[in-house]
Amino acid sequence: MNVKNIFKSKSDFRNFTMSERATFGIVIRLYQNETETTERIKEDSLSQTTLFNCVSTITEKLKNEEFPEAFINELWDDVKHIRGKKNTDIHNQPIRHALNLDYEYNANRWYEATVIFACVYMVMAIDCPDKKDCLSVIKEKGAYNDDAKPYFEPFEQAVLKLKENQTNHPTAYGIEKEQPKEEQKKLSEEEWLACEKHFSWKFDKLRTMLSSKSFEEQFLEYVEELKREENLPNPSKAYLDLLKMQIQYLQRQISQKNSPAINVNDIVDALKDHKFPNERAAEVLEIINYTLYSKQYPEDICGNLENKIKLLRQAAVQQSDMNDNQEAEDSMDKATLKVKSVAIIELLKLLDKGTAQNDLTDICKFIGFVTGNSHKSIYNDVQNGISFNPKHHTKDIEKANELFNALNISISIDKQKQY
Repeated sequence: MNVKNIFKSKSDFRNFTMSERATFGIVIRLYQNETETTERIKEDSLSQTTLFNCVSTITEKLKNEEFPEAFINELWDDVKHIRGKKNTDIHNQPIRHALNLDYEYNANRWYEATVIFACVYMVMAIDCPDKKDCLSVIKEKGAYNDDAKPYFEPFEQAVLKLKENQTNHPTAYGIEKEQPKEEQKKLSEEEWLACEKHFSWKFDKLRTMLSSKSFEEQFLEYVEELKREENLPNPSKAYLDLLKMQIQYLQRQISQKNSPAINVNDIVDALKDHKFPNERAAEVLEIINYTLYSKQYPEDICGNLENKIKLLRQAAVQQSDMNDNQEAEDSMDKATLKVKSVAIIELLKLLDKGTAQNDLTDICKFIGFVTGNSHKSIYNDVQNGISFNPKHHTKDIEKANELFNALNISISIDKQKQY
């Protein structure tokens, strides 16, 4: 924010608000006298007009912001440049030119920024007491140390005194004192009972007139009556509440009347037709079951769904066990095939009929014929190089080596080697 943009012309005391007049009354005293703890503000240092304009502009901005506390740091950085600085070169004083000030920065008048923020605090505390976060941050900036507090305290004490007077003498400040709740009840109880009795009778009469009509027709009539009452200059809250309750009741009746019966088996069949896995189908049924419970559907429907969910879960567990067993069998078969393939290849090498002498495809076809497995799968394994997993292959390798040894065949399969 540019410093020169936060000042506006507001020098006429008659243009000030009540809170500004109360605040600037304290400011004037600071210009007139010094005290044991404060210095006198001098016109040739900071004129009252400049101070008033600055405070008015800042408070106007803060009042228009939804979260004014977010702007306090920025405003403080702008205002603190009003402080004088010793031996400052005049060319490095842009604030002086921006404000058209006709005095020199000869002394350190740091307290002037505190006074400005103290004024902002008092105006905001009177006009916007609900902006507590903003007031807290302003006070934190203005009364930031023991030297600054004496300049801030007169304004804070004035705010506390004003609030005390408003509490003790509200009518003098145009504040209407609220009546105690019990007194309000006593004053309006008789009228309230008469009003309730009248509109209860009026509602009963309307309900009797519409009782022979269908739920849909009654619903439309009650909605029209509700609109008519709402458009009156002084609608009755009691009568409106009765109408709204009846409309809600009719909405539930119409909803239940138009709701088609739910067949649990139809839902399960639809899931099967779309090939939902058992576990996934159970999850979908759980969502449907929760929705029906929340809509207060009959217990028999929700109970049937729960039974179906249990059956699907059991089927899912059984299927999972079967899949695990099948995977284990497949793994064992594959492990055995690798060991068999290597054993046959090593035998062919011993007969000088290995890959050096024959085509790999023909060798794999021969292995497939002997083992009863696909020669294409064997070819892929052999071409990529067969490696062993100690967990799956050790037992088969030991068995093969034992058989080779029994036949006096000088072949030994190494489980650490790639073939």
